[in-house]
Amino acid sequence: MKITCKQPDLSRGLAIVSHAVSNRTTLPILANILLATDNGRLRLSATNLEIGINCWVAAQIEEEGSTTVPAKTLTELVNTLPPVDINISDSEDTNRVNIKTEGSSANIKGIDASEFPLIPSADGGEPPVTLDAAMLKEMIAEVVIAASDDESRPVFTGVLVQVGGEKVTFAAADAFRLAVRTDPFPGDDTTRPDILVPARTMSELSRILPSEGSVQMIVTPNRSQVLFHSETIDLVSRLIDGNFPNYRQIIPSSYTTRAVLDTKEFAAHVKRAAIFARDSSNIMRIKINSESGEEGAGKLVIEANADDLGDNVSELSAQVEGPDQQIIFNVRYLAEVLAVLDVPQVAIEVNAATKPGVIKPEGENAANYTYVIMPMHVNK
Repeated sequence: MKITCKQPDLSRGLAIVSHAVSNRTTLPILANILLATDNGRLRLSATNLEIGINCWVAAQIEEEGSTTVPAKTLTELVNTLPPVDINISDSEDTNRVNIKTEGSSANIKGIDASEFPLIPSADGGEPPVTLDAAMLKEMIAEVVIAASDDESRPVFTGVLVQVGGEKVTFAAADAFRLAVRTDPFPGDDTTRPDILVPARTMSELSRILPSEGSVQMIVTPNRSQVLFHSETIDLVSRLIDGNFPNYRQIIPSSYTTRAVLDTKEFAAHVKRAAIFARDSSNIMRIKINSESGEEGAGKLVIEANADDLGDNVSELSAQVEGPDQQIIFNVRYLAEVLAVLDVPQVAIEVNAATKPGVIKPEGENAANYTYVIMPMHVNK
């Protein structure tokens, strides 16, 4: 192999595929990145056997070929080089890769490319679902926060993906909360079987995806893996085997009291309460109060205290509908959803202190997203 590419392009590509490099492995090849010529471009590949990432980098190809080199060494070296052309060549006899720029030459010992695991393709897979990249990143951010990290219940460590009726829905849940995001998928009313994608995969996908363009989601023929494909990046992941529960039964169909608040102001008050709540099992009490005589006027009072630290009480104005209510939430669950909702206003809907509360965007996107939080119960 003999190629030339630009340092910024190579550095960016290495940063992307490094998300799939295995840091703890008994297989040395999994700590390496595959470099291979591919239809006039350089393809960088990495896998930890859970996910695999391909990234294509513009390059001038003088000689076709492939090799693998340690990811950490190559990335650190490339990041120290100036933004100039880099010449890469390898020796088939010694598996050494030469990285050369003007005034600098380094040789890295690699492993033969034939030992690198095959990253599956989606050839022959189900018809692709084409999504807008920016929308996909937003959907992932709003849903993965609710996924569990308890590996003893695998289905709750994933994101349920449903496509059908010209809609695409992502859902994730653990024992304490549920997040559901639905967006239009016009022009395709074909209902596809549900899939469960690991939440960790979705998080990695969101990190490496460009903010513009489109992404194809393709399920492999044996329905054991999913491929996310963009112009320069592929991510392949295993799917979780299992049945996600009927989450729609968890979502309250109505509410008794509803308050609409400024999102940033609400988030700031919750963040302040968290300073005290984190030392008392994350307990945060919310009081929704309507102002008598003024239709829609009201306030939200947030309380948090820790016996060894102190307490915090703050209030913010709200548009309140319904009678006064009190409910206790885990402050972290509320802070996380407010951090990912990029909307001017949010609504909090409550039925009773012992029943789930709901957070929704307010306005034209209100129907797109629902976040359900189970209340906490304390003896005071």
